[in-house]
Amino acid sequence: MTLANVHYVTLNLAGSALFLFALGIMYGTFGTLNMADMQQKAALINPNDVRLANAGAMLLLVVFGLKSAMLPLHFWMPRAYSAAPAPVAALFAIMTKVGIYSLWRVHCGIFGDNAGDLANIAQPWLWPLAWLTVVIGIIATLASKTLRELTANLVIISVGSLLLMVALNTREATASGLYYLVHST
Repeated sequence: MTLANVHYVTLNLAGSALFLFALGIMYGTFGTLNMADMQQKAALINPNDVRLANAGAMLLLVVFGLKSAMLPLHFWMPRAYSAAPAPVAALFAIMTKVGIYSLWRVHCGIFGDNAGDLANIAQPWLWPLAWLTVVIGIIATLASKTLRELTANLVIISVGSLLLMVALNTREATASGLYYLVHST
C-alpha cells in the first residue's frame, strides 16, 4: 500500500466520521433523515435550532467537498490518481461525481430558496470555492508532469465547473450541470 493510498483511506475515514456527526445534527434538528421531509421542515424550523442546522449544513459541505475534491480539500486527488491503477482511478472519478451530486441535493434541495432562515446557507462559500477550484485546477494542469497528474487535475477543473453550477442554483444551471455531470470525466 502506497502513502497516497493511506492518505486517501485516512481522509475518507475522517470524512465518514464528519458525515456521521452531520447526520446526527440533522436528525436532532429535523427529526428525520428523509430529504423530502427535511426540505419541508427547513422552512418551518424553530429559530432556536437554526444555528444547529447551519452547523450540520456546513459539516455536510465539508464532507461532500472532501469527497468531490473541492478546494481546499482537493489535495488528495492528484496523489491518489497518480498512484492508483486505472480501474481504481475511474472509481475515484465516479466518487467525485457522487460527492458533487450529494452536495447539489443537500444545498439546493434541503437548503434551497424555500428553506426560510436556512435558505442558501452554503451559497456564499460555494461560489468563491468553485472559482478557486477551477483556477487551481488550471494552474496544476499546466504544471502536470505525467498523464495521470494531468488527468487528476482535469478532474479538479471539472469539479470546479460543476460546483459553479451548484453555486448558481438556477433551473438552467441545474439542467446543464446534471448533463455535464453524466458526460464528463
